[in-house]
Amino acid sequence: MKKFILFLIMATLVATQAFALNVFTCEPEWKSLTEEISKDKADVYSATNATQDVHYIQAKPSLIAKIRKADMVVCSGADLEIGWLPLILRKAGSAKVQEGGANLIYAAQYVQTIEKPTRIDRADGDVHPNGNPHLHLNPYNVLKVGKVIADKLSEIDSENGAFYQKNFADFSAKMNSQIKTWEQKALALKGANVITNHKNMSYLFDWLKIKTIGTLEPKPGIPATSKHLSELKDITEQKRIAFIAYAPFESSKPAEWLSKESGIKAIVLPYTIGGNKETNNLFDLYQNSIDLMLNTTDK
Repeated sequence: MKKFILFLIMATLVATQAFALNVFTCEPEWKSLTEEISKDKADVYSATNATQDVHYIQAKPSLIAKIRKADMVVCSGADLEIGWLPLILRKAGSAKVQEGGANLIYAAQYVQTIEKPTRIDRADGDVHPNGNPHLHLNPYNVLKVGKVIADKLSEIDSENGAFYQKNFADFSAKMNSQIKTWEQKALALKGANVITNHKNMSYLFDWLKIKTIGTLEPKPGIPATSKHLSELKDITEQKRIAFIAYAPFESSKPAEWLSKESGIKAIVLPYTIGGNKETNNLFDLYQNSIDLMLNTTDK
């Protein structure tokens, strides 16, 4: 019995010491990116998954429990998590990961956001004053944020600093090489007209020079209406539309209705890690998104 108890104690100590850091991320893309850099030196947790709309998450006790252990927090920012993150940040165990803390990283602060509104009015729907927050769908943005994460990990855990920097350098080299391949492969998509449910694919389309002609939502965050869908159907008769796209956490009904009425194929793009069974990391995310679009495009 004593040997068994000793074994349990030792096993607990090993498990506790296995990770140098605890990192709390808001979205799967930042979890994946942090894991690419930290490898076995950090326990990385994502508050959300690909089946959830990050705009509408509840500040559950389980999230508070996780953030209380966090040495570092990585989120998209630009008010994407405004409905729940501020509440749990106030419950964080360390001041360094609370609002304004040194170890709180908002990805949007390190990239050039797009689609910044020229005015802020509730009548315009759920707009983001600091620009579109769904910035991870451009791999160049991910590289910029990755550098910030690597530097912060190196600062917090200086003993393993060289390890984090090497991992980021390896990741960066592989990503830059793949970007060239993806851009060449996606040339057939350049200039294609598409319709999406929400403007959460904008960075992907901006990167690949795809044109968003309309959204199924009449205004950001406002569900599709019959009147608006009929107006979109009229647009499909005037312009050649390559496909209609929506994310795994969004209702398929508006896209399916417009697809049936217009004859244009509707596709579910993964949006983030775990968005479909083929998307297990960031490289899969871009590769699979491009493949899905190419398979439906007949320009």
